[in-house]
Amino acid sequence: MRKNCKLILVEGLCGTGKSTLAEKLNDYLVQQGIPSRFYDEGAIGHPTSLNWHAFFREEEYKELLMRYPDIADEIRSWAINNGINYLIPYREFKGNSELVELYAELKSRELCWTDSPVATLEEFTFSIQHHWSHFAEHASNSDEVYVLEAVFFQHQIHDLLGHYQAVDHLIEEHIQGIADQIIALNPIVMYLTHPNVREQQVWISSIRSRPNFATEQNIRFMENRKRIELGLLEMLPFPTYTFENENLDWEAVFNKMVEAVQTSE
Repeated sequence: MRKNCKLILVEGLCGTGKSTLAEKLNDYLVQQGIPSRFYDEGAIGHPTSLNWHAFFREEEYKELLMRYPDIADEIRSWAINNGINYLIPYREFKGNSELVELYAELKSRELCWTDSPVATLEEFTFSIQHHWSHFAEHASNSDEVYVLEAVFFQHQIHDLLGHYQAVDHLIEEHIQGIADQIIALNPIVMYLTHPNVREQQVWISSIRSRPNFATEQNIRFMENRKRIELGLLEMLPFPTYTFENENLDWEAVFNKMVEAVQTSE
């Protein structure tokens, strides 16, 4: 395996096998005696994903504490201060009947998966990059390799395009900003792809019973995402590998991923 590599990022459009193959790669590393930790995109406790995190500016955060004086200390214990703004993870207390009102307020201020972003583009990119910086600092002091899927490209670009209508150069600047934070981890990016986005989205729509995946709007969105992501692979300051999976041959792709891990220098 590449010397001192502590981060493997698995990316690609929906239906390319990211979750399945990333988890399988993690299992392979463990079997080889390499301490490894896998997180899929929706995992609780994910070290880099900021889904289910509410965004507050300084004054808004102070006002929140004033509105909930009885649990202000608890809110402070949850809050993440990035030096400028505050992020409050709220996913794990969803079922607490005493916090229904607070949960609804925090959900309405979601940083990432939202139809009504409360953060500006600059606040969004700063919060994300700062969080990756914090992760990199922690990972650099760990003996583990982290295998992460769908959080380096997919979530960033989905939000930047969908929420902020960001143009290419702003997306490139954001991804480069994250890359700068993690370069000391000697990361590897593995990009899984299918030559025909339309076929891919129609197929994944059918097996997941998600008809919205096969709409013309979503297909165009995914085609644009793929265009952007392939361009980003060429600008990254660390090794990237692209694996075509036209025949949905997961084992063949996995073997190529293992080979890449073994031969990366």
